[in-house]
Amino acid sequence: MDINDLRAKIDGLTDELIALLNKRASYAEKIGEIKRQQGLPVFDASREQGVLDDVAGKARAAGGPLTPDSIKRIFGVIMEETRKVEE
Repeated sequence: MDINDLRAKIDGLTDELIALLNKRASYAEKIGEIKRQQGLPVFDASREQGVLDDVAGKARAAGGPLTPDSIKRIFGVIMEETRKVEE
């Protein structure tokens, strides 16, 4: 496998990631509607911390090249951007 093959695989994964992130955001939109109907705040610190702890644990178990801290930072940004969709 050469560099172009690997880059093509990365490009395919990028497309999948975009689709998954948009799917995740569409669920967040629905959650935002429910929160507005119920008068709940968009930001739920305990929920977000739980998600971060969970993804760090999964990253640790997966043992990939990305560290648990790296995965937590990535998901922190994902949740920050998703929160904007909820509002």
